[in-house]
Amino acid sequence: MRGSGQSFEEKLVPSMKSFLTLCGAHLSGAETDTLCDWTVLVPVSLDEEIELPVESSYSDDTVIAGAPQVLAIARKLATAVALPPEVPEMCDNLDLTMWFLDGEAEKLSATRPGPWSEDLDAAFYVALYLRAAQHSLRRECPLMYS
Repeated sequence: MRGSGQSFEEKLVPSMKSFLTLCGAHLSGAETDTLCDWTVLVPVSLDEEIELPVESSYSDDTVIAGAPQVLAIARKLATAVALPPEVPEMCDNLDLTMWFLDGEAEKLSATRPGPWSEDLDAAFYVALYLRAAQHSLRRECPLMYS
């Protein structure tokens, strides 16, 4: 059921360039790495990422990050861009992708402009990492980047 938050799948369609610029402006290099470099997100706190010499979909290694750490970093960015509460929270398959790419975000930006609406591609990735970490913790399940 859409909006139930039972599953989490999104398509990384927008360019990440402006999102990485946003990270550079608001996060340390280590925070950016924690937020962006994981291939498996687990619902437990980790003192540091765990790197395994196991091939993943996009890398020769698998990097495991803790959702609590990713959530804290994603919240910093969500605050920096004033991400609106209307961004889908209980996401299911492609909810964020459709909200940002099918016009809902653009409609909201016309009536509730803010830093988030100045760059919808960057806002998409802020929402993506925020909602992924929330989902992992809420459902107590790992997420795989594939």
